[in-house]
Amino acid sequence: MVMTSTPERRLLKKQIRGGLTGALTGSLFGGLWYLLGLSSLSGLPFTLALVGGCLLLGIALLSMLNMARLAIRAPEQALGDPVPKRDGRFGFTSILIAESIALGAGNTYLQNTLHRPEWMLTWSALVVGVHFLPLASTMGVPMLRRVGAAMIAVAVATPLVVGLGAQESLWQALPGLGCAAILWGSAVVTGERNRKLANH
Repeated sequence: MVMTSTPERRLLKKQIRGGLTGALTGSLFGGLWYLLGLSSLSGLPFTLALVGGCLLLGIALLSMLNMARLAIRAPEQALGDPVPKRDGRFGFTSILIAESIALGAGNTYLQNTLHRPEWMLTWSALVVGVHFLPLASTMGVPMLRRVGAAMIAVAVATPLVVGLGAQESLWQALPGLGCAAILWGSAVVTGERNRKLANH
């Protein structure tokens, strides 16, 4: 007879609080990406991006408010998902240091050597996206892999779109607005997942 062990589970209240913290952090960075992307637009594209961004941010804020409500109301001993597995090969600090070096060195090279400052935000989107991949294993948050992959896709798509004859402003608009949408969207996904878990 084979004995199977029951996986250790997290406290629901703690899990929702962790999701809320992650959503808030991501949304703040999403705001920075959004402002950088929006600043490169004018006219109708600016108006459309402004309205769309405000709507998505509003949905994300409502989702985070609901997570805060769920965290307060969750029973103290209610259980959530199993404790995630963490990979200790990459330390949290080491990942952030590597990201900072890649951002600083790469953007300095683009601006001072290649004289292409408009490429800097696209490079930043690529680096930030890549840093989410090991961070997902270190923190035990699989969704960060999807966030990272989406940001990498935005970074790769930007030169392809601009290369087809699009306006130069898209070097900044696409990664800025795209990464903002990814981070705000992930906050909504996290909120919906915690809502379903709390109501299960």
